[in-house]
Amino acid sequence: MMIGVWVLMVGTGWSRFYLVEDADIAHLDEKISQKKEQLYEHQKVANTYNNLVAQYQQVKDNVDKSAKLLVKAKNADEVYSSLISLGQEDAFTYMNFVAVDSAHYDQFGSLKFDVSGEGYYKNVNTFINRLEYGRPLFKIKQMSIEPLAGITNLGRVNYSFKLESLFDRDGIFDDYSTKPRKELPVFSYNSFYPLIHDVRENEKNLPNVEESTLVSIGANFISLRDQNGKIRYMYVGDEVYLGRLIRVDTSKNEATFELNKGGIIKYITRVLR
Repeated sequence: MMIGVWVLMVGTGWSRFYLVEDADIAHLDEKISQKKEQLYEHQKVANTYNNLVAQYQQVKDNVDKSAKLLVKAKNADEVYSSLISLGQEDAFTYMNFVAVDSAHYDQFGSLKFDVSGEGYYKNVNTFINRLEYGRPLFKIKQMSIEPLAGITNLGRVNYSFKLESLFDRDGIFDDYSTKPRKELPVFSYNSFYPLIHDVRENEKNLPNVEESTLVSIGANFISLRDQNGKIRYMYVGDEVYLGRLIRVDTSKNEATFELNKGGIIKYITRVLR
């Protein structure tokens, strides 16, 4: 009887060990393996944390420099005022505005309008850059630029484009500077300015060097008998027709002028005889 009880106890113990405890051990081993994998992944993240923080800060700085914000305006009139403020000083042009569509939402509004105007190409270029790179949320579409005809309009263009804006009706954003946070691109070449063009008339009756004679010469001044037979006294830098006096050489008794003949630069030297 005792032997049977002992055998039953031993069998029950072994059965629990193999059927229950062994299964629990296997389950715990699996959890340990999973935890080790998680620990490995966390260690990898920890090892790259400083680099990730640096990358995040760089991306954030780039966004802060380039991010657009809603135009600070409560209605269409204030949007117009904001647009006009961007077109001042070296971005000044003569502009017209025609509202096309507008919509108001809970905290912001949208406005679409046509913009057209006239001005010097460099001013138009600066104005467009301020819209594109400035903080207020303006979006340009369907732009057209064409040069104005005539010698008196050199460098001037007509322009037109469609403009969309989203404006802050409910003071979502704090006040901010409308100026771009990064340097604007500079386009020095005006593709609408002809390389060779007609020259202006001599309306100021300036000395025409090609028809004048050098009469006297000094340290930094000269006298000319102009095309009308009149004596003109001139210093270096003074204006002549199509140019200026740029150099006086007393050792050679000569004066040199730089002329711009419709885009062709020409140097003329007059010698005292």
